[in-house]
Amino acid sequence: MTKPELQQALKERFGKLANETESIEETQFFAPIGEKWSVAENMLHLTQSAKGFNQGLAFPKEVLVRQFGKIDRPNLDYDGVVNAYLTILGTGIKASGAFVPILPENPSKTILINSFVKHHEILANYLDEWSETELDEIVIRHPVLKLMTIREIYYFMHYHIGHHHKAILKGL
Repeated sequence: MTKPELQQALKERFGKLANETESIEETQFFAPIGEKWSVAENMLHLTQSAKGFNQGLAFPKEVLVRQFGKIDRPNLDYDGVVNAYLTILGTGIKASGAFVPILPENPSKTILINSFVKHHEILANYLDEWSETELDEIVIRHPVLKLMTIREIYYFMHYHIGHHHKAILKGL
């Protein structure tokens, strides 16, 4: 995907999830989905993921290059990123550390959804600061997929929202 296509796809994906979750009744929003996370926990996890990536993107590009270098392998396309993620999920790996959603006391559905939208809008808008070439050369570390180009991370973020959207829909 080109940068504008990726930006549009990301906005559509997070916007659709935000719109759909707004209509979920409050008790169902916070209720576990079987043995899995609740809708609220899924939303918080996605927000935590976006916030983490946004923090990385806030660094000057030169710092990222000094820290991680540039890509030294062929770039993965969207399907390649998805396959890498599904492969790592197949090993039984789970979210850990800052990516495990722990809801605050007396959580607010509105605040959780608004925070999800806000941090994903920031993420989508960061694309404006990158050239097509930089998206394919500069890398950043993903917690489980390791070094990925900025474009690959955006592919992951797009897929990741859809992955959790499916989990939410299963519980409704």
